[in-house]
This record gives sequence, C-alpha cells and structure tokens, in this order.
Amino acid sequence: MIRRLLDIFIVCCFLFTPTFAAPNCNTNSNAAHCRDSTEAPVTTQSPGPTPAPPSSTAVPGAGGGGASPEATTSEETTTETTMTTTETTVATTETTMATTTSAPTRVYSSAPEIISFLENTFTDATATYNSLIFPRNMFNETILVDIGFKLTAITDFDELAGTLEVIGILTISWYDQLADDDYDSDKHGHFTETTIPNQFVWKPPVSLFNSALAIVPVGDKANYVRLFRTTKHSDPYYGYARMVWTPGVVTKTGCVVDVAYFPFDKQSCNITFTNWGFTKDQVKFEPSADTIDLQDFSPSDEWTVTKTRLIEETLDNGSFVKFEISLERKPLYYLINFFLPIVIMGILNALVFILPLESGERVGYSVTSFLTFAVYLTLIADGMPRTSEPMAIMSYYLVSMVVMSCVATIITIFTLRVYLKDEDDPIPTPVTLLVACLNCLVCTPDDEDDDEDDEMPLLGSDGIEMDTMRKGSARKRPSPIEDNTSWTSYVPDNKYEVDWKLVASTLDGFSFVGILGGSIAIAVVFLVPLLAQW
Repeated sequence: MIRRLLDIFIVCCFLFTPTFAAPNCNTNSNAAHCRDSTEAPVTTQSPGPTPAPPSSTAVPGAGGGGASPEATTSEETTTETTMTTTETTVATTETTMATTTSAPTRVYSSAPEIISFLENTFTDATATYNSLIFPRNMFNETILVDIGFKLTAITDFDELAGTLEVIGILTISWYDQLADDDYDSDKHGHFTETTIPNQFVWKPPVSLFNSALAIVPVGDKANYVRLFRTTKHSDPYYGYARMVWTPGVVTKTGCVVDVAYFPFDKQSCNITFTNWGFTKDQVKFEPSADTIDLQDFSPSDEWTVTKTRLIEETLDNGSFVKFEISLERKPLYYLINFFLPIVIMGILNALVFILPLESGERVGYSVTSFLTFAVYLTLIADGMPRTSEPMAIMSYYLVSMVVMSCVATIITIFTLRVYLKDEDDPIPTPVTLLVACLNCLVCTPDDEDDDEDDEMPLLGSDGIEMDTMRKGSARKRPSPIEDNTSWTSYVPDNKYEVDWKLVASTLDGFSFVGILGGSIAIAVVFLVPLLAQW
C-alpha cells in the first residue's frame, strides 16, 4: 500500500515538472501558453482514484528498472510544447521591440516626478525659473515666435461704426532655453511633455494692435502652456523646451468699410497683432502658415468668407503679423427688401400719367411716390457709414429717382391746370400746331380736299368768269390794332379742332414716355454696375 502511494506521488511530480519550467507568465504573449500549461495537469487527473503505475517505474532508493513508456512519452510532449512556446515568446518580444523602436512615443513620468520638476523649476520660492526674465542665456538672441489663428465665428460687423468682432483661437509657440535647465532624468523621469500654468512661464506679450477697445496682451491666467522637451541631439534646439500656448480671443478691430457697391459689396478687414514692448531684434514673428484656419468656422448669416491671408511685416522696428479676412455680403435680404421695391416704384412712378384726369388722384399718387423714394433713401442711408468717399451707388440711384418723382409731380400739377382751363381761352398757335402735328391732325385727307375746294374758281350767274378766290380770303382777319393778342398766329376757326383737353392729353402721353424712359435709363446707369458685382 505504501509503495503504491509512493509511485503515485512520483508520477505526479513528473507530470507537474514542465509547469515550473514554463516561461514568464507576466507577459501578454505567453498568457495563453501559461493557461494551457496550468490546465494540462488538471485535465489528466480524473476525479476518481488514479491507477497505480507499473512497478517497473524508476524510483530513487527503490528497486526496479527505468520509467514506463507512457510517462516518458508524456514528459517528452510537454517539453516540446514548452520549447515551442519559448520560441514564440522570443519572436513576439523581438517584434514588439522593433515596433517600439520605429514609432515615436510620448513618455510620461509619474506624478511625483512631474511635481518635483514643476516645483524645482517653476513654482517653489527657490525655483530657478523667473517668468519676468528673457528666456535666453544670451539676451542678444532673437526669439522666433510662430503664430497661427483659428477663426471660429464672426459675431458682428458694424459698417456704420467700422468695426469687426470675431471669435478665434491663437496658437503661439516658441523655444525657451531656461525652462529645461533643471531637468534631471534621475529625479524627474524621462517625460517628454507636460502642462504649466501660464503665470509661471515667460510668454511673448502678443497684443491686438488695431483693437477698437484697448491694446492689451491676449490670454488669461486660466490658460495653460504646454511644454515639449527637445530630446533629439540632431535638433538645433536640443536642450530647449518648445512652449505652445493656445489662448482664446474675442477681438473687436477697426475696419475701413467700402460700400460703393452695396448690397453687392466686398470688404477686407485686418486683425493685426504685435509683440508689445519688444523690437524685431528681440522677439520676431515667423508664422509657418499663410492662411487662417477655418476648419471650425461657423458660417455667418450675412457674410461669406471668400479668402484669408497671413502677412508678416516690420513697422517702426517692431514685428507685426496681419490676419486679412476678405468678406462678401449675402445680398438676398437686400434684394427682396430694398432692391426690387425701388425698381418697381420707379416703374409705377411713370404710371401716374395714365390715370384719368377726372379722377382727381393724380397729385396724391405723385406725392406718395415721391415720399416712398425719400423713405427708402433714409433707410439705406441709416445703414451705411456717413462718409463721402466712396458713396453707395444705390444712394445715387435713389436720389435720381427722388428727382424724377419730383419732376413727375410738377408735370402732373401743370397738366391738371391745363386740363381745367376755360375753353374760351385761346390756344397759342405754336401749341396748336405742335399738338396737331403730334396727334396727326395736319396732314389728313380732309385737309387736302378742303384745299382743292378753296382753289376752285367762282363763276357768276351771267357766265362771266370771275377772279379765282379762296374761301379763306373772304374771312375777316383781326387787325393787330383791334386785337392785342396778335402775338400768336391766327388759325382760322380752330381748323384742327385742338382744345385744352387735347393739349393736356398730349402732355400726359409725352410725360409718360419721358418719365418711364428716364427711369429705365437711370436704372441701367446705376443698377447694371451693381448687378455686375454679383
């Protein structure tokens, strides 16, 4: 009985020996193998009593021959599996090392190491870094500042005041030589980047130069500056810290507004920044981008951003960077509410001469048209800057239509006066002839027949031929002495049947054609150049 138990113990030792020689199970690549190796002995043991191995199993201190064939086979299989798993682990480890070497990674130290670096360098009373000191060992060096602007929204563009208000994010980066001086890999780990409250770091005093409110440096104490350590020995800034600062800004800047082609005008406004207090030899802008970032821009309801540009320039020994924004107005609102009503009123202005003179509504209609143009002129003038150069073409058009409406009102009043004149009042002969010619009353078949009848000779009853006489010659013509109205040529018996009502009607027709043609000509002169800008 004791011998059988001893044999069972020896067999179990042989079965579990590969598990102790298994590779390290802490690595992810060997985890599956560890599970298989651990579970293998459990599956070989049955819940019931284990059969005793043959008595020929080799046991130290006991008689008998070598191990049984079954035990030897199991041991060899487990050993081969272990060797295969070990080779797989080595191959996986080599692949992982190759991947880690080819791809750059960001290294972070533990919290105590980062805190130690920040305290020793920036925040402690004994810290070596001073945010008021120029961040160079040699003060004659020039700090190159890379600046970019991300436009997020245009909140207001006041043409009357000439101001543009936008929301955006500045991205400012530079190299700081003093921020990385106290770094010690043994104390602070091998981190490559961290964040620092901006009040502990020197920053270029970037200020909005053309501000409509005040020239003050941008940023807030709540902003953080991100520090990137330069770890490549080939980098010209090795040993420096690259500082990146992204303050949000709400700018209100002055802008020169050109409303000559309102409402199809295009504006160009600048947002200018400078390093206030430093010359270009100390701090100089060197932007890497040439346009404004519009990736997160929210479109405006009134303006469309057509083009952006970034310009670096030097003025008065200072470095400036100018962000230029080109805007184009969306004219649909003004087309519907201003443009079309004005054109329609210009056409209706001429229709006053089609109204019957007996209606008595002509003067009221003309005055209403005149006041309508005056109101539109006031509305448009209130929405544009009070400047003489340049003035809006639309203003010139409205003034011209106001003048045309004024002329139409004067003609309407004069026509009514002519229409209501007494029929007994004589019509001047030039007016009669002109009205007759315009109404085609001069050269008619009846007139030709009358002329032939006037030239027929008169014969007496006794057959004696009398002198040829014209009928009109027998009529008595008024003498200049008898009639003081002889300044007009006399037309016999109102030959063409021209009266004051016909004169007023003829004047209406010519006024309608003249006012309508004038309105169309004014529209072509002033509105076609506007539409060409669309």
